[in-house]
Amino acid sequence: MDIVERTDELVGQLTTVWEGSVRATHLFLSNGEIENIKQYVPQALKEVHSLMIVKNRNGIPVAFMGVENNGLEMLFVGAQERKKRNRY
Repeated sequence: MDIVERTDELVGQLTTVWEGSVRATHLFLSNGEIENIKQYVPQALKEVHSLMIVKNRNGIPVAFMGVENNGLEMLFVGAQERKKRNRY
């Protein structure tokens, strides 16, 4: 679903998805680097033009992507969702 209203709660949930995804896939980043980048994630989520999310059956966000100027700017899948074949 394309998200228009980006509440603090939603941004917090997506930041958690981002962090889990980054820790599972960006093994070249140190913990300090991840924590440094993490402080900018909420602003990026609020400012990207088009934000689409995937929620699980419980309504919890598990993945998201952001598009700006016809380009994919962000794509993150929660660590617990990686390699799953379930459809929501």
